[in-house]
Amino acid sequence: MLTDTQNKPRKTALGYLRISDKKQIKGESKKNQRETIQKYADNNNIRIIKWFYDEAKSGKNTERDELMKLLKMAASMKGQIDYVIVYKMNRASRNLDSYIMNVRAVLASRGILVRSATESFDDSPMGHFMENLYVMVGELDNENKAETVIDNMTRLARQGYWQHKPIRGYKACKIKNGEGFERPSMKPNGEADLVKKIFMRWNRGNITEAELVRYATSIGFLGLKGKPLSQEVMHKMIINPVYAGYVRDKFTNYELVNGRHEGLISKEMYYQNQEILKMKNKDYLLGLKHHRINTMYPLRRFVRCVNCNNYLTACAPKNSPRYFCHRPGCRGTGSMMAYRVHEEFEKYLSIIEPKPNTVKLMKEILKRQTVKELGNINQDIAELRDKLDETASFRTATIKKFITGKISEEDKQSVIDELDNEKIELADQLHELEQRQTLNESQIEYALNFMTNLAKQWSDASLEVKQKFQEMIFPEGFVLDIKNANFITTKISPLYQYSKVLETISENNVTETQDSNSVMVIPRGIEPLLSG
Repeated sequence: MLTDTQNKPRKTALGYLRISDKKQIKGESKKNQRETIQKYADNNNIRIIKWFYDEAKSGKNTERDELMKLLKMAASMKGQIDYVIVYKMNRASRNLDSYIMNVRAVLASRGILVRSATESFDDSPMGHFMENLYVMVGELDNENKAETVIDNMTRLARQGYWQHKPIRGYKACKIKNGEGFERPSMKPNGEADLVKKIFMRWNRGNITEAELVRYATSIGFLGLKGKPLSQEVMHKMIINPVYAGYVRDKFTNYELVNGRHEGLISKEMYYQNQEILKMKNKDYLLGLKHHRINTMYPLRRFVRCVNCNNYLTACAPKNSPRYFCHRPGCRGTGSMMAYRVHEEFEKYLSIIEPKPNTVKLMKEILKRQTVKELGNINQDIAELRDKLDETASFRTATIKKFITGKISEEDKQSVIDELDNEKIELADQLHELEQRQTLNESQIEYALNFMTNLAKQWSDASLEVKQKFQEMIFPEGFVLDIKNANFITTKISPLYQYSKVLETISENNVTETQDSNSVMVIPRGIEPLLSG
């Protein structure tokens, strides 16, 4: 603290006041700050020549109107001002970097020192440390408040409350939760009927987005300054799930949560509108068309022509899907119905099985993976149980604060209500993980048995899995002799073998392969390509 003596000339200072939010004054009102600073100045023989006051301004940075005026005045009165006095250092700034660079450095260059009316420090190294520390305490307090605000907003969003500016067709409102406390939401306004008409018009499916903009203009739904909406704004409206009664924002991690507000359209209409939007997208339709075509012909770019050894192509002339070779030199090789090619391929897969060593290896891999997954699940369960314990402890602490008068009944009930909801969510997650702990040996055996049924695996798989599956078993693919309806293959994966189950079939139908440990049964229409 400065020393006040009659022998020293009187110093001059500028007084600075700041209130961030009238709801958060808590004894730091403008009047209280000014009186405390004035008392400090009087006790230290300082005359305050001008006051500066920033109202409803954050202390996160120094970009405040009155503070900028103070710094400008200090710069123009070099040698005439000795101090800038604040109520607390966090009134000057709640960010150390901003304070040092934009406040203290500017004032120090003019020989002006900063002083706090309620905190003691001087110009010694320890004094500068304490000055910085007071600012850092304010910065830490800001960060803690920010985390609390984010946590509270996340809880509210997960409960379906809308905490943003209302979207077109709505106005802000407050609704009561189960405990009678008001929470933010929104309700339809005078534009709601127009918005409904726009969505219903789009739902008919026979209009483009550009035409929808013109329709919106024709019914009086306009943008800023009475101009028509842009097509981009219209697109954002169509894809916005909030109109269907959902909440989706960063606080829900952009997941859909059932909102507490009334949807202007049904959820069914929302999803229908998204499908209509996809069907008007040329790139999407092209990709969809290609995918459908490829799904009809999973053996494309796998089965080769017996004549030229190039891949067969496929198409559906007169709605009759077929495989054939389109090259000029192979026009006499004919074509084969796709369903027949697929049936013959499945027959071939039915006489192939994984080798014993392959099954043994897969069983070991599944066991190790199971142990690893169970380890992760056990860790997740432990973490969830810790969170449940923390929730219970926080609940108890909240009740204690209420009993000792530190928080109100309303605040207590609000916190407990949110904690109870969180407890239910955690308990559900815990139950789900505990059910997943029941993975056992019988399930592994079931998976291995399914693996041995290659025809069933291929038949039930998606297009992408089918293609990977067939390439894994037959790395060099098949040659299809369409004229004689025969498959010809030269190589099978070393992980697989021909089944011995069918050895009892007539010797005329059995041809030994080069692998003395396996026998290949040849169904009708399939021939192996043997050496010699």
